[in-house]
Amino acid sequence: MLRTFLALEIGDEARRVAAGWVERLRREPWGDAVRWAPAEALHVTLRFLGATAEDRVASLVTTLRRETAAIAPFTVQLGAVSGFPHPHRPRVVFLGLDDEPAGVLVELAAATERAARAAGFAPETRPFHGHLTLGRRRSSRRPLRLPDGECAEPAPFSADAVVLFRSQRSAAGATYTPLERIALGGVASP
Repeated sequence: MLRTFLALEIGDEARRVAAGWVERLRREPWGDAVRWAPAEALHVTLRFLGATAEDRVASLVTTLRRETAAIAPFTVQLGAVSGFPHPHRPRVVFLGLDDEPAGVLVELAAATERAARAAGFAPETRPFHGHLTLGRRRSSRRPLRLPDGECAEPAPFSADAVVLFRSQRSAAGATYTPLERIALGGVASP
């Protein structure tokens, strides 16, 4: 069994900007209460799949190609720092995302959901909210004070492929390995 998820890779400039936010927030008095994501692990999760039998991958990829064939590549922009489930009591610290044209990121997430269901995965019960996770809270004892509505500097990146990643956990943290890249718009993937 593989542990998998579907995601967008981010561009180098967006990675640099997001890593800068991680370093800035890490220096806050509460910064050690969060397990921060390393720069190389930053991505935009579209659909977490979890335990995945290897024989299910081919069917998922085929269906995903069909579901994303009509979605052209688009641009994503980093947005404001916030937190889930609430910015004043976050368990997850993230950068929001803006897409151009508007709404296509949600459309892409819906396509990945359809592909996952067609491949036999249970339906996702939470609504999609496009974001880039910067860190997850370790301790709930200390309050986190996130910058209120402060946006990241411009760092647009191209969303041109959905990537099926394998996640492997270890004491050092998770390692993400790309298994398949499914180009948007039905274009051959590099």
